[in-house]
Amino acid sequence: MQTADRIFVYKVRAIDKRSIANSMFRIRPLPLKDELLSSWLIRTAYMHHSDPATFLNLYFPEYDYHLWDNDLDLHENGSFFNRLLIKTGFRKETIYGMTLKSYESWLSETIYYNNRNAFIMPIFRRKRNIRQHAQRICPLCLNEDKQPYLRKKWRLFFSTACIKHKCFLIDKCPSCGEPFVIHKRLYDGDFPHCRKCGFSFKSAEPEFINENSYGLRAIKTLYGILDGGIFKFENRPVYSFLLFDMLNHFTKLVKYGYRKGLRLEENYLAENGLPVSGIRGIPYVMELDIKQQYILFSALMKIFENQENITKFCAENKITLKRLSRSMDYVPFWFTETYDAINKAKYCYTPEEIKNGLIYLRKLGISPGLKNLLKKFNISVANGKRRSLNRFLLSITTNSIKIRNGQCKLIKNLTEK
Repeated sequence: MQTADRIFVYKVRAIDKRSIANSMFRIRPLPLKDELLSSWLIRTAYMHHSDPATFLNLYFPEYDYHLWDNDLDLHENGSFFNRLLIKTGFRKETIYGMTLKSYESWLSETIYYNNRNAFIMPIFRRKRNIRQHAQRICPLCLNEDKQPYLRKKWRLFFSTACIKHKCFLIDKCPSCGEPFVIHKRLYDGDFPHCRKCGFSFKSAEPEFINENSYGLRAIKTLYGILDGGIFKFENRPVYSFLLFDMLNHFTKLVKYGYRKGLRLEENYLAENGLPVSGIRGIPYVMELDIKQQYILFSALMKIFENQENITKFCAENKITLKRLSRSMDYVPFWFTETYDAINKAKYCYTPEEIKNGLIYLRKLGISPGLKNLLKKFNISVANGKRRSLNRFLLSITTNSIKIRNGQCKLIKNLTEK
């Protein structure tokens, strides 16, 4: 009988990182409905029994663990996405569809590769730690998923509640209050969980909302507009990004109105306990928590139901035309009628138009006077402007007059044939 201990020597083969860096992913799961690219990468890493940061570093060693320093859902590195196409074998549309850039021409005319896009919650990082509650989740949706994943719509500011389960979304750990960092984990456990205390987000207790709440209908409407690319205003179809541009503009009006103590404060904000923030340089909507944003976008969608509500809102809150058009590069065509309704200034007729009107009266055999001019062309003029116009008609038969910003123009006698 052999008494000596048998010694087994195993030859351990080191991992050739170069071969991994030049190969495709071993496992390539199909993207789920409305899934974020970052969520898909994390799921793929877990299927390879690897940490997300380590996984990406193995297949993309040239970035040296710095890929997660960026917002991968808004990352502008074209070479990374081109290599990702090779490693997955997916079509470009599949990868592009998982990024927030795919909302371009739907949510906004242009989606920028930075943290300043309207309605997209930015991710601020410092030394690879997220400093902002940018990612939201619905614990009930995660519970129902066979493979839990994160939705693209959960990165939008107006995504404050789950319209399926009628509950508020959560953006931080209910146990310790830590922001949700999707690519970090405390241990091998259910995805997603808190990287600080290990709390499973699927077990979070959601706060339910009354199913008849207008806010749920507002979110559902916004989702429908975003998915369809069209919204109807006064029974006219309009591109969706034109609506979102005006919604973004009105959030600035809300910010201005609240800080200046207008009636907007008592109508929409103060009664719901919204705070005044003294922080400068940060968009107002980012200063609000989920419930406050829920109230804000509910009020905005109520305002944008029809033209009457918009004009009433501007009148009640003393929003002048100058304030309304401030920082607007242009007035969208669908908003022009509403804009004109708010504009109380009457149209200023040019001397050429008045001249042609008087000539037209003479051709009809009507005396070319002020009374007949106003009556024939159905022009309403205030008393002060009536006197000014009367003096103008008297002056145009004699001398030159000053018009519009000091410009001078010679008006000849209009009574001559």
